[in-house]
Amino acid sequence: MDKPFMKRPAARALCSIAWMATVWITHAPASSANEASPASEACAPTERQQTMLDRVNQARGQARQCGERSFDAASPLTWSCSLTTAAQAHADDMATNDYFSHTGQGGSSMSDRATQHGYTWRRIGENIAAGHTTADAAIESWIESPGHCRNLMNDAFTDMGMAHAEDSDSRFTHYWVQTLGAPR
Repeated sequence: MDKPFMKRPAARALCSIAWMATVWITHAPASSANEASPASEACAPTERQQTMLDRVNQARGQARQCGERSFDAASPLTWSCSLTTAAQAHADDMATNDYFSHTGQGGSSMSDRATQHGYTWRRIGENIAAGHTTADAAIESWIESPGHCRNLMNDAFTDMGMAHAEDSDSRFTHYWVQTLGAPR
């Protein structure tokens, strides 16, 4: 998945190839204890962000099968500005530097990015997608992928941030990052 990508031909520019990955970390490091709690965040999602949150919560609100694992309906997530900032930084990095990975160009992990942007977590997860032109398409691809679906349906997560970056000079043009968390 981390091998170099070649530019896609112009004739295929409208094709949306989705590459997805998922990771889930279960315990926070002791060093993140001094960051502000996400519960104290004073921000509201934009209209587009609220639509993404509503779509994810609609998916979580239904029992579903994620691969071989069954999930009951999960509680709705709350929008987190800290997780959104972390997601946006990673989406921008992937688009600008033309790569697709959970590991940032500078070696950062999703937990590093969440902590850096002020989220004090005990559980953190990330779904990424590339090539989808809409949030609905990215979310639907996560629902259809067992690993991503398990992240999305995990009732231990209570907060979400999601972001999109676009760069027409990059291989996939569109990059989506969903960061899920549970505060300490």
